[in-house]
This record gives sequence, structure tokens and C-alpha cells, in this order.
Amino acid sequence: MELVPEEERIKVMGTHEKLKTREEHEVIMEWLLKNRILNPNSRRNIFPLSGLRYCKKYGLHMRFRVGENKKQGQHWSAFCYHQYKDGSKCEQRGKVMDADFFNALYDRIIHVDPNILREIEMHGGRYNDTQVIIEVKEQELKKQKRALDKLHETYEEDIITKQVFLERKAVRPRQIQKLEEELKDLRKVAVDERNYPTVEQIYERIGEFRELWSVAVTSEEKNRALKKLVERIVYNREGNRVASY
Repeated sequence: MELVPEEERIKVMGTHEKLKTREEHEVIMEWLLKNRILNPNSRRNIFPLSGLRYCKKYGLHMRFRVGENKKQGQHWSAFCYHQYKDGSKCEQRGKVMDADFFNALYDRIIHVDPNILREIEMHGGRYNDTQVIIEVKEQELKKQKRALDKLHETYEEDIITKQVFLERKAVRPRQIQKLEEELKDLRKVAVDERNYPTVEQIYERIGEFRELWSVAVTSEEKNRALKKLVERIVYNREGNRVASY
């Protein structure tokens, strides 16, 4: 009888070496139940801030941890999962997201910072200025292309010499290329500026948010309401000082 090498053996349930004892398994399961960390693929929209909260230090989505104690009952908080080379973890730990937290968040959202409103108004003015510049550049581009066409016509009709034709022909394409590149960049800027909300749109979204939030029951509904206005919440904690914006 020839024995099959261990690395080629097929293991079936109940015959492989145990990775942990029954006692170790029970300890692990108890820890997971008390302090559950949700898989990123299964946490989408489970919490009101799913997909919105980021660590300021590393720019990562913050994960959510569910806990339970006698004082607070079941609660959740967020943490950054960045790990340093020495194995230690990022110290960014979110405040427990209780009723006080969400009340403060609600007040922050519906009372827009006047500085932000001024910036939005200025942004709208910049969009109009960009559109004017684009129109001027487009007219100049058409003028340069017509001049290039005219140059070919005058040469073919023997109005100008070949030397003059070549000298002028060397200049026009460079000017046209330069204008086309400038227009390409300006149009990108205009797209970004056009997508920027106006002050009127901000107040309209605040109204929609308040209406949705007032009837929201599930975390998915609260998350949908928040995304009417909030793109991301950047979290930073230094000692006992916490800043979210």
C-alpha cells in the first residue's frame, strides 16, 4: 500500500486539523456579537452616514462598529481602518452616533454657513465670466480658420509668393492649436462650474431634506435624505477635540 503525500490528500469535513478549540470559537463569537464590525460590501445604506464619512488623515471611508451596553443600549460609531507599518491602527475613532449627534448634524445641515452661500454666489459669477471668455475664444478661432483658408486661396490665385505663403502658414496653425487647447480647458472648467448648485437650489434641497428627514424611519431613508445635501463628512479627532465638516 502506497501513502498519498499529505499535500495531495483531499480533506473532507470533520477530518482536517482544528484551527481553534471549541472554547476559542465561543470567545471569538461572543466578541463579534458584542462589537460587530460590518463588512464593507454589506454596510451600504445600513447607517444614515453610510458612504458619507471619511477620515481626514487618510481620506478613507470610515467603517461602522455596532456595540451595546447598559447605558446606551445598542449604538454604533465609526472608525478609520488604516493600519500603520508597525501594525498599530489609525487613532481616528468616531463619536457614538446617538440622538444628540444626529440632532446636531440636522441643525448644521439646515443652517447653511453664510460664507458658503457667498462662495456659491461667487461661483455662479465665475461661470458667467467663463462663458463670455469661451464665446470670445470661439470667435477668434473661427477668424483664424477663415484666415488660413483665405491664405490658401490667395496663394493659389498668385496674389502672394510661395515664401510669404509658407511664412504665414507656419504661424496660423500654431495659433489655431493654441486656441483649441485653451477652449478645451475652458469647457472643462465650465462643466464643473455649471454643475455647482445655485443658492436657490441649495435652499430647495434643504426643504426636500427636512421633508424626507421628518418622515424617515429606517437608516436607508435617513441616508437618502442626507445625500440630498451632503457629499461627504470629513472627520478629524485630536484628543478630545472633534471636528466634522
